[in-house]
Amino acid sequence: MRTVLVRLGLTVAALAIAVPAYAQVPTAGRTSPYDAAVARVKKAHDQGILAGQKSPKGAFPFVVALIQGEAVDDEEGNYSGQYCGGALVGDRWVLTGALCVVAENDQKQKVAINADKVDVYVGSNNFRGGKRIKVKRVILHEQFDNDSYNNDIALLELAESAASSTTATIPLATPENEAALAGIGKKVIAAGWGETEAKELPQDLRHVEMDVLDSAMCNVNILKFRKANQLDAWAKSTQLQFALSDGVTQQVRTLVDTNLGKVVNDNMICSGRVRTRRDTCTGDNGGPLFAKGADGKFTLVGITSWGEGCGLSDKGLYGIYTRAARYASWVQQTAK
Repeated sequence: MRTVLVRLGLTVAALAIAVPAYAQVPTAGRTSPYDAAVARVKKAHDQGILAGQKSPKGAFPFVVALIQGEAVDDEEGNYSGQYCGGALVGDRWVLTGALCVVAENDQKQKVAINADKVDVYVGSNNFRGGKRIKVKRVILHEQFDNDSYNNDIALLELAESAASSTTATIPLATPENEAALAGIGKKVIAAGWGETEAKELPQDLRHVEMDVLDSAMCNVNILKFRKANQLDAWAKSTQLQFALSDGVTQQVRTLVDTNLGKVVNDNMICSGRVRTRRDTCTGDNGGPLFAKGADGKFTLVGITSWGEGCGLSDKGLYGIYTRAARYASWVQQTAK
């Protein structure tokens, strides 16, 4: 679902960039969304919201865009500098994915970017009439794992209030109300500014309705996909590198095959819609997955995180989202 290439403007040629091949992120080509943004500000594109639609003006006033800090502060610059999404959870606080605010240091480690390297654009679906706000502080979850995408969540403290007639905040799901809002089979919505399946480069926010799916099923399907596409090549390479016999290589294959774990863990939600291409993808990382309650109000239930590819429901593959209810206390305690 997501690698993060982005657009650097409507007239710039496409540039290949390694990042999650998804609106989320992949297991290969570990370039962070921010590093990818720096590499193009924004020259590259991959698919974003798939099988979705243009969002009505003002429909989701809590959705914000993360802008690469070096991008020019005008309509074209903000459009081309957008590389991730986020959600206003307070007048001065944006919730996003940790993957969106890490970059590689000189030691090849992923660390939090400096606050001056990212701005937030609020109050507009199309980078017109909104406001670009500086970030005062970047706070990664202390247990974020860049390899497994576990705890893929971060808070951005804004330098000034985002409150206006065109913005709103969104509450997080809690352990108490999560089942009613985001239980298996519940309808949810994801929103973001990614390239569509038609290879368009929309400047307008788009959204897609999906379903919460069984995480165990998603986990099994991802592991099956990886086995079919990676295990044989890995085993062959290992055999050659260490001069292993066919018997030993088969033992290793069997050991892996019979000890598969959980890549979709309890801190994650799986979402999509069976037999459709509805999905998030590149450029949608960090954006909100939200549900409408019985009172008609929206609640944040997830954050776009990772996946094995975009729009691959035909292979049983769907987007994986950080499970917001698991972090309600962390957000409350941190956003002070």
